[in-house]
Amino acid sequence: MNTKNPTIFFLALIILIGGNLNSASAQNLEALSDYSIKLAIAPSHLESGAGEHNVGYLFVLSKHGVPITSSNDVPISLSSDDPTIVSVPNKIILKANAEFASFPITTTEKSGSTTITANLDGKITFQKINVGTDETYLPDNLVLEINLPTNKMHVNSVMPFTVFLKTPDGFIVRAPEDIEIKLEYDELLASSNSESLIISKGNYYAWGILNSHEKVGNTFLRAIYEDAGLDVAKSIKISSTLPTGLKLIILPKLIPAEIDRTLDLFVSVIDSDGNPTKTPRDIPLDFFSSEQYPIGENLDKFSKSQKPTIKKGEFGYLLQQKYSLQNLLANDILIGVSSKGYGTATDTFRTVGESIEVDHDQRLTDYNFDAKNYDTTVNVLGLDKIPSNATAFFIYQLSMIEEDEDDDGFRSDGTKVEIHPDCLDITDEEKSGDDSSKGISHNTELDPDDMILYTIDCLSEGDLYPIHSNDNQYSDGFVQKINVISSDDNLATISNGGKIQSSSSYGTAQISTGQKTGFVKISASINGIGTGSFTTQVINTLEQRETRLFSPTGQDNIIFDRDGYFDMFLVALDAEERPKVMKETSKYLVTPTNGVVEIDKGSTFAFTQLRSDSFEISNDREEITLTVEPIGENADLNLVGTKKFITQPTSQMKILLPMEKINANHNQNIGVIQLVDLQGNPVIPKFNVKSKITSSQDNVVQIIDDGVIPSGSSYTTFSIKTTGAIGASVIFASAKGVNGTSIPINTASSQTQLNIFTGGLDSEIPANQPVEFRLFVDDENADSISGASIQIITNEEEALVSPNVVRTSSDGSAIVSLTAFKGPNISFEIIATAEGYAEGKDTFTVNVDAPDRTFAAIDLELPDWIIYIIIGGILMVGVIVFMFLKKSKTNLEEEWEEEEEL
Repeated sequence: MNTKNPTIFFLALIILIGGNLNSASAQNLEALSDYSIKLAIAPSHLESGAGEHNVGYLFVLSKHGVPITSSNDVPISLSSDDPTIVSVPNKIILKANAEFASFPITTTEKSGSTTITANLDGKITFQKINVGTDETYLPDNLVLEINLPTNKMHVNSVMPFTVFLKTPDGFIVRAPEDIEIKLEYDELLASSNSESLIISKGNYYAWGILNSHEKVGNTFLRAIYEDAGLDVAKSIKISSTLPTGLKLIILPKLIPAEIDRTLDLFVSVIDSDGNPTKTPRDIPLDFFSSEQYPIGENLDKFSKSQKPTIKKGEFGYLLQQKYSLQNLLANDILIGVSSKGYGTATDTFRTVGESIEVDHDQRLTDYNFDAKNYDTTVNVLGLDKIPSNATAFFIYQLSMIEEDEDDDGFRSDGTKVEIHPDCLDITDEEKSGDDSSKGISHNTELDPDDMILYTIDCLSEGDLYPIHSNDNQYSDGFVQKINVISSDDNLATISNGGKIQSSSSYGTAQISTGQKTGFVKISASINGIGTGSFTTQVINTLEQRETRLFSPTGQDNIIFDRDGYFDMFLVALDAEERPKVMKETSKYLVTPTNGVVEIDKGSTFAFTQLRSDSFEISNDREEITLTVEPIGENADLNLVGTKKFITQPTSQMKILLPMEKINANHNQNIGVIQLVDLQGNPVIPKFNVKSKITSSQDNVVQIIDDGVIPSGSSYTTFSIKTTGAIGASVIFASAKGVNGTSIPINTASSQTQLNIFTGGLDSEIPANQPVEFRLFVDDENADSISGASIQIITNEEEALVSPNVVRTSSDGSAIVSLTAFKGPNISFEIIATAEGYAEGKDTFTVNVDAPDRTFAAIDLELPDWIIYIIIGGILMVGVIVFMFLKKSKTNLEEEWEEEEEL
């Protein structure tokens, strides 16, 4: 058997491999014709301003587009199309064995774009670079928006408003240049503090102040962006708490048509929204009536003699006067009041034809037609709205409840209940009777509001009919029969419970409201009759009712900058949702930002910039809730409010790879992260931006350190480590407060893979006989490779290859001899290398036709008698197996024969 010295073989292998590694890592570019160069500028969009940026990179690529190194220094020429924007060195050197060359670019104060060109021996590459923002760039289909905290204002008030541009899907656009928005408005009612607003370059919105004047009405605010042909307008209602009109209420609504009956006429002043208010001056009143006699003449005399007036600082005037109504049984009796400059107000009441009384024990006395067992109650009536810090009146009236089921009944003694004929429904026979009555409607055929109320029976089911007391009843004193209470003395207190005089059905109570506003229930109970109540609202339209969070970038949107800051207005609103002028400076806490904001005395709003580390911004829009609450002594907790907003980050993380296909064996690979806005323009952070950068496939590429973008710059680099493996991965980058991003990356070999094939080698060869066969080496394109070095590695105990190192001839083949020593098969490994190509490696297995080796005592080193016993045992087993198989085969044949007979 032939053997080889293993030491000599090992040294030769080291020398061979070492030479191959050197040729794989560095290429002699003069010997290569099929290569190219790649210029990369990352990032290729830089912030404006003079400075030097190390963002230029130059690579030499193989014919497969994979970065390779050069065995020699390589000079490369550079040029800029416009050095007034960006300048570069005239020449850089790609050092020997360096994986790339980097170079600085120098920006000036000028913004714009230019092209950088690199030239290596006639091989040219170039890339465009932008500095600053493109002044002509704006997304298509923009929408111009006017943003108002409310569409209502009080006279002589102020309100902030904003203008911005957004995309159709709702994203606010960052201005690439100063954008002028012109404003139009009706100067008679309101005006802006400027005729135009500028959305400054780099900002998202502009804001101004709308000032309302002394007149009430409906005005508008219009914004125009002439360059884009966009405009938008919104209306604003301007109202006032100053008196603009009168309101009259007549109480009670039902009163007997009898002599000397008293009515309460309460006249109040209202503002432009119809709410009660106080007058800053005396307002004289003139009363009139649709019934000149007896009501109109009485009112005329009173107006001339007493000169009724709503006094300065008050909101109403109460007139209580007796009228002789014995001949006035009618509906819709009108009384009106007028005043110069405030118009006219009217109200109506009705008279009833039958007077029903209760005795001193509160029992119903007999009256015409019947004395049925009516239920009684107390009817309480008054104004539905009362201003704070004012005096108002309401009445409580003794009443019976009509029950129609009793109208056709019988008394317990069997006598029939009599009903006034004009309150009794007529039959069909009566309708078809005397021709003289044809064409005349019966009282009960009229609408309930038009019926003459002769008695209680003319009312509908459940209606109330007045009843009179035959003695005086008081709400105070030794004998208290009337009890008047308020549900909340902080809202309204009973200053005078009033009384019901003899032969009267009602009493008048006086209440005083406080500073507090809200709903209050006034109740009255009268012994023996029942109880009743009504609810009124104490209002102060100038009182602050809300502190509204108003985002300048939309009613429901807030925009975070990179550092977590966002702008916000706090607007004080009154009960009518109008900006309220503050009488005192007020402080508010906004959570969870924990920012303290003040609205100054004499102002209606405050502008603030808030920041919170508690908001985590993801790629998707998120909903957050802000809470505003007053702080300080005697803070009104009713002003606590919350509002939900959708967050919209203004920037995103961008990954830039100078080479998206990198060499799997190169160690110095870099990536770039840049902070940009939603339109791709660079953003300069106020603080360092810590990023998180990961690789989806660490077995292909690994990220060593997370990049940190320093304050004052929009970008930084990070290292990418290769593992030598060829494959694909995805790099992810994220940072707090910005949208994350990802980018694919691939690793590849810079060299063509060598492939090895065999020829003339049978699938089975004889043992201990040399067999010649041919080896072929091709590239990936099936082209033969001449001069390739082939190394064959075998187990020397199994086979011998001669020679074990050989080079291919011009046809890419080489002849070797193989001698196999033993079987049943042998394996050998073939490694092919060539300059400029990636190593090829393959393993081949060949069957060997070798005689089976028998047991021998010399092999087993056992005594001969043991061998004979073993052989005998094997023969015995063989005989038993033979007999078994023979029997099985016989049984099987018999079964087949039986099946055939069937």
